[in-house]
Amino acid sequence: MNSVTSSSSTLASPQTPSPGDESGRADAAAAWGAFASAATAADFCTSWLALQCLQLEKVRAALLLLEQGGGAFVPAAVWPSPQTDVGYLAPAAERCLGERQGKVLCGQPGALVVVAYPVELEGRLHGAVILDLAERPDDALQHVLRQLHWGIGWIETLFLRRESLADAESVERARSALDVLAVAAEHERLPDLALAVVNDLASRFACDRVALGIDRRGQARLLALSHSAFFEKKSQFVSALENAMDEALDQRRSIVHPPLDEADGGIAIAHRDLAGARAVCSVVLEHRGLGIGVLSFARANPFTSDEVRSCEAVGTLLAPLLASRIELHRWFAGRLAYRLRDAWRHLRDRRRPGLRVGLAAAALVLLGILFLDGDYRVNARAVVEGEVQRAAVAPFDGFLREAPVRAGFIVRQGQVLATLDERDLLVERQRWRSERGQHEGRYRDALARHERANANVALAQMQQAESQLALVEEKLARASIVAPFDGIVVSGDLSQLLGSPVEQGKLLFEIAPLDAWRVILKVEDRDIRDVRPGQKGRLVLAGLAGEVLDFEVQNIATAEAEDGRNVFRVEARLARSDLKLRPGMEGVGKIDAGAQSYAWIWTHRLSDWLRLQAWTWLP
Repeated sequence: MNSVTSSSSTLASPQTPSPGDESGRADAAAAWGAFASAATAADFCTSWLALQCLQLEKVRAALLLLEQGGGAFVPAAVWPSPQTDVGYLAPAAERCLGERQGKVLCGQPGALVVVAYPVELEGRLHGAVILDLAERPDDALQHVLRQLHWGIGWIETLFLRRESLADAESVERARSALDVLAVAAEHERLPDLALAVVNDLASRFACDRVALGIDRRGQARLLALSHSAFFEKKSQFVSALENAMDEALDQRRSIVHPPLDEADGGIAIAHRDLAGARAVCSVVLEHRGLGIGVLSFARANPFTSDEVRSCEAVGTLLAPLLASRIELHRWFAGRLAYRLRDAWRHLRDRRRPGLRVGLAAAALVLLGILFLDGDYRVNARAVVEGEVQRAAVAPFDGFLREAPVRAGFIVRQGQVLATLDERDLLVERQRWRSERGQHEGRYRDALARHERANANVALAQMQQAESQLALVEEKLARASIVAPFDGIVVSGDLSQLLGSPVEQGKLLFEIAPLDAWRVILKVEDRDIRDVRPGQKGRLVLAGLAGEVLDFEVQNIATAEAEDGRNVFRVEARLARSDLKLRPGMEGVGKIDAGAQSYAWIWTHRLSDWLRLQAWTWLP
């Protein structure tokens, strides 16, 4: 305050009353003394306004308006005395505050002259100064505005000091709350956390007793008491303490007894009964808009507003951590009940119509899943095969001479697929022809000589030679292996085996027709019970992903192991034969197995597996 007084003296020196004016000197000295010794904001504003009016000539009345809160401006000082009627200055004040700039309002000569100047700090309007002056030249009025502009710096200093003190108090409250939070975070279990917190708060706020209670089913229950490892839950003191906590929870506000302000409308009946001759402060811990607990402080000295705000800051930071520890501390049934109550509360909230609509829609969907029937389809991996698949085998032992086709070739009926070497057969045919001629000559000689026995022997040998010759001719006719019908070669590639020996009956080629196909569906054994001949279905092949093919189940063959699973080969016939398919094409087929509820369709595999496991493990 000394620095303020010094600067004001320098500022006021040009306007200080002359040495001959003893009365003015006395008033100025009194004003400077009051300004230097001002202990409150009201004294500071009153002395400052008096100095401004003494430094200016012929000031009839003055008014200092400052913001009180909520955008309301109230008189902070009136000159020359607090009883002076300054109501006539209200229009000038309203105009100055509305336009936020200095105003000089003059009437007719000899009429009212009012100077108004706003008090602003960092773009925020804090108030205004309004002076009722005697009539004077324009230069003198400009001097008045400059003097007010210069002097308002002290009012701005007042606000800066207030903000500085408020910031320092906020920082101190935050530091204290963070220290308490650090103490609480060191403990995982809820009882240990609660006891550590109340002991720390008792020493930090110089309290005889600090208690922490949590909300359980709408009622406060004492959880921890400072400096007490155990307490009697049904004692009269604990009941009174829990009643006071319920009183704070019901009002959802901090309760202080004795009250800080007589105008405070909070109900503190239970706190008055609990306090007696002591002071009690209860702070509600809120998390997500819900009161989850109460901190109750008790000591001999009354609580100040700063201390109450510090307690509230502790509660604000402690509430989320306490809520998480409460969640972890509850058993499953308690947590479930809490979730159900929370959901029911949100459902009854009229501000959330979307929740009701969403829940109704979910209920309708669930009912539809349980009671509406859908098409049940058995999915299976599908492979396309030829309806007739003919094998071309080696007709006799020999050597491969030609093989002009291989797997994937499209062949026509009668087209040569492969040719065996005929040279040995030609030699053997010539040998048997020669033997037949010899036997035929002997037969004729025996007939000419009437040797019946020799004729019969020669005839038999001739017939044997003819049989062997016919066999050789048959082999020569079958030396060229031809396609039995128009189709595609499914398997067989002999182009690298020319000249190699082949055994009779060896498979050389497999041929399938191009206009007759069948589908092999590999159905798992858990779904085979729902598959029967005559059922319809649809198939999508990987090579024809954009086209859905209809089929009909023809036969259910035997099971076989595939990739560690037991699958059944189910044969099906395609409804169309004009498709450009190839054997071996794969896809996914779905067999229509009737109508079932959607719940059964989506869960029957799980239920079957559970029944099987139960049968396996139960005695």
